[in-house]
Amino acid sequence: MANEKGLICNIYQDKEGGNHSNDGISNHYNDVLIIVEGKDIGPFEQSEERPTVKVVKRFLFGKDYVHAEPIEKPTGVGWMNGGCIISSCDSRFSEHVNEYPIHLHDRCESQEVNELLSR
Repeated sequence: MANEKGLICNIYQDKEGGNHSNDGISNHYNDVLIIVEGKDIGPFEQSEERPTVKVVKRFLFGKDYVHAEPIEKPTGVGWMNGGCIISSCDSRFSEHVNEYPIHLHDRCESQEVNELLSR
């Protein structure tokens, strides 16, 4: 993956319910750098200061679904939503990512935990 430039997005989560990311990035950071693969959407470079997430667009159940997930490969069954959303007040967010805040898929589970919780 090239070193695309992106936008800084705030992480929003339910403070009363606690973090449900299974120790994902939203449990350790207040913001992320969001990128679109193959495209510069903002002025900020990837760095150690904050984790980088990428935009993922899918077509599910007859609708477009946009979310963000870490650029690293998951260690378990795959990235899933841990209850957080991200957004930026920068107008380039709505231009290149989505008109509204998007889910942050930063939760990862082992196959065993996933099967146990899916019952």
